[in-house]
Amino acid sequence: MGTFKIEIEAVGGHGCEREVADGGVVSGCSRMGCPDCEARRFLRHFLDVTGATLVKGTLTHWPGTPGEVVDDLHTKIRKGHF
Repeated sequence: MGTFKIEIEAVGGHGCEREVADGGVVSGCSRMGCPDCEARRFLRHFLDVTGATLVKGTLTHWPGTPGEVVDDLHTKIRKGHF
C-alpha cells in the first residue's frame, strides 16, 4: 500500500453555498449536476468502493489567484470566501 493522488482540473459553473464565510461549514446543495456536490459524491463513492483512506481532499476555486477559495472535503471547512 502506498499514497496516491487524484487531481481533476475543470472549468465551469462551480461554488455552491457561496454564502458560507471563511471558516464556515460547507455541506453542499445536493443539486444534481452541481460540480462541487458531484466532487463530494465521487469522493464518498470512491472511498466506499475502494476502501482507500482519505489523507487530503480539497476543492479549490480559482487556484493560485488572490481570490482562491478552498473547501476541505474531509472537515467541510471553507478557507476564503466568494
